[in-house]
Amino acid sequence: MKVLLVYPNDRMDSLISAGVSVLSAHLKAGGHQVQLYDTTFYDTGKKTGDFYREQMGQIIPVDLKKHGVFREKISLNDLQKDFRKKVLEYNPGLIGFSTLEITYDQGLELAKAIEDLTIPVIFGGIYPTFAPRIVLREPSIDMICEGEGEEMLVELANHIEQGEDITKILNLTVKKDGKIFRSGKEITLDDLPTGDSIYGEKTGLRRPQTHMGNTLLSPDYSIYEDKRFWKKMGGKAWRTAAIELSRGCPYACTFCCVPMQQHQHRAARDLFADHKGIDSKVLKQKDPYHREKPIPKFIDEVKEARDKYGINFIYFTDESFLSMRKDRFEEFIEEYGKIKLPFWCETRVETVKPGYAEALQSVGCTSVSMGVESGSIQLRKRLLGRLMTDSAIIKGFKEFEKTDIRISANNIIGFPGESREDLMLTIELNRKLNPDSIVVNAFQPYSGTELRKICIEKGLIPKEERAEDYRIYGAFYNGAISAAELENIRKVFALYVTFPKSRWQEIRKAETDNFVFNKLMKEYKAKEMLNRKNRQSVPNSIHGNIDIEANEVFINDEESVIV
Repeated sequence: MKVLLVYPNDRMDSLISAGVSVLSAHLKAGGHQVQLYDTTFYDTGKKTGDFYREQMGQIIPVDLKKHGVFREKISLNDLQKDFRKKVLEYNPGLIGFSTLEITYDQGLELAKAIEDLTIPVIFGGIYPTFAPRIVLREPSIDMICEGEGEEMLVELANHIEQGEDITKILNLTVKKDGKIFRSGKEITLDDLPTGDSIYGEKTGLRRPQTHMGNTLLSPDYSIYEDKRFWKKMGGKAWRTAAIELSRGCPYACTFCCVPMQQHQHRAARDLFADHKGIDSKVLKQKDPYHREKPIPKFIDEVKEARDKYGINFIYFTDESFLSMRKDRFEEFIEEYGKIKLPFWCETRVETVKPGYAEALQSVGCTSVSMGVESGSIQLRKRLLGRLMTDSAIIKGFKEFEKTDIRISANNIIGFPGESREDLMLTIELNRKLNPDSIVVNAFQPYSGTELRKICIEKGLIPKEERAEDYRIYGAFYNGAISAAELENIRKVFALYVTFPKSRWQEIRKAETDNFVFNKLMKEYKAKEMLNRKNRQSVPNSIHGNIDIEANEVFINDEESVIV
């Protein structure tokens, strides 16, 4: 059967989707044909994350036009017409949308363009998983996938092709004959959560997650246009592949949907403890959500990406790359050292052990992102579930000062109840870290997170309001600081961090005076470009001297906490 996968990427995130690639691989292995409708290069007027970060001096601009990478201006109406034309020409038996909360709107508009056709439409991804009631009430959407979809989607395609009943498929919630069925059980629309329910929702029968050994197939990159592989990294253009070495996360930050996914997967494991059709390896895992891909399997995937698609840079999608046992890390270093493709990864400060930074550099690591989020230890402890001390954060960053690896400090502003004093503590902590890149995102209350529930309870957001793109859009009123002031602090955040305190009064003025802001930002960008040149010519000098309280690492020594 023909399956059309749809990736409504309206922010021009140039990184290819690892998830869609794996879905395609499973469908093809199941005997189905697959094509992809990818809106990455269609410009419907939405801001892009890359453009914003270039404006703020967070990333180095790179012109990708010579690689065929540019946005084509198109109206939403014309985009709908183009999509409908694709559907009519391909004539698939199933259309599957992969959506995030920030891309759901565009996906819905595309689905509306083919609402009169009889082709089944399924939506999957984070947003349908945590806001199924909102998504499923749309007439143009026939069904949703809640949770991981590799096995479910193949089963669905098989059933449709063979004319079999689809209502009992696990992880599938489907509308049929005016009724709604969730994993085989008839329910009402009101039985489904709206995105703010935490732990107490009726999860229904949930398929245990895909095992990352032989069960999970290697990504299928053949569905992408050649130009989709090009991505900006560190001021250069790279042919980049997105690959996961692990799936899920062992931590549980309250601004992330991971805790809810952990809960759902544990519940599924318990439900299927005696189920003969489920891989026993899955049921025996200590953490049913955080899973690790065997190193040999990963190495084979990298080699295929390199040899078949000309990939020369690896972007790890792992939520916390170094959350692995020491023996597994050593195996990774040994095996990846035989390939040494440059790569980027993201991790937590407490996972960076002595010697890890040097080892990463030895096998090709060029950039690492680590979350600071907030400089207020009380806010981290009370609200965010991040129990590391300031000293622990500093120590994690300090491990990289002997290397040439570029370090990015990721910050979030606008948490519920966060004061200006809290924000200045975050700025002060970043000054001690002296990172190569400072990223400042606006807190957004995403569906399925504990902080979303808190925001709704405090009346900060309407119950069904969709969160925006945290990279681009400003924060909302958080109960302590106006949205305007939060955005003003955000735009000058890097200036506070990098300029001497003698100029803080001038920076404070720049929060509301655009002329002063533009002048300081011009100076900042020139300073950063010079710093980058100096860093390239004088390796191992990217960080200053930092005093660390060696024994003060975690609050109450609780190191098993949360992202």
